[in-house]
Amino acid sequence: MPRPIRQILILLLLISGLCFPLTVRAESEEDLQNVASILWENPETGFHVLLEDDAQLLSPEARARLAEEMQQITAYGNVAFKSISYNSYSASFYASEFYYDTFGSSSGTLFLIDMDNREIYIYSDGAVYKTITDSYANTITDNVYRYASQEEYYTCASEAYQQIHALLEGRKIAQPMKYISNALLALILAALINYFLAKQLSGSAKPSSSEVLSAISTKYVLSNPRIRQTGQSKVYCPSSSSGGHSSGGSHRSGSHRSSSHRSSSHRSGGGGGHRF
Repeated sequence: MPRPIRQILILLLLISGLCFPLTVRAESEEDLQNVASILWENPETGFHVLLEDDAQLLSPEARARLAEEMQQITAYGNVAFKSISYNSYSASFYASEFYYDTFGSSSGTLFLIDMDNREIYIYSDGAVYKTITDSYANTITDNVYRYASQEEYYTCASEAYQQIHALLEGRKIAQPMKYISNALLALILAALINYFLAKQLSGSAKPSSSEVLSAISTKYVLSNPRIRQTGQSKVYCPSSSSGGHSSGGSHRSGSHRSSSHRSSSHRSGGGGGHRF
């Protein structure tokens, strides 16, 4: 293209940009808001916020607000939100694989909303996992799964991150299911103790062996007992083989990935979840 024509085209593009700046800017902002992935790095710690809403559960405003709330956890480790609409594995297996592929074994936590398995799951690793243990992951998901059941996905994730942050700061969180389980266990143990005590106290004393024999000899008197052999037979008893064995092992929910994927048996992290 000749140089004069190229200069004229560039001039026309600049003029059109000056005449229609608001339209171009509005379209750019809308495109940015519709992006379902948000990545942010804490400049002080180097830990990241990752938000990937593949299942499109959150509005653009909710994604931005949730990502801002997640930033407080980057003082302790990486933090991720992930929603998926399809999963051919268990939620626990997917969470561990996704976390490892994204952050490796560095400190951090992941909140997963698995719409295929209808389960929310928290997976943590590194220093964060020392605080957000399997037990606490189960407790937090117990506390917030009702929001997911009511399709309040932003509230579900936000409450989960708030409780994770509270534990990382050394504060306590509500554990109603733990208290209910302890109360039920105490009631069951009390009922069993009362049952055995009542049975022990109400039962009559058992006769001794000598008393039983004495009663038998009194009732049945044997006179001139005789024993006569009428015949004999041989019985062959082959020795039984002890070579049988039984197989055992634990069942792992979900399918196993192909051999090209890393095995999760060596992972140092863990977590817990709740169906909704």
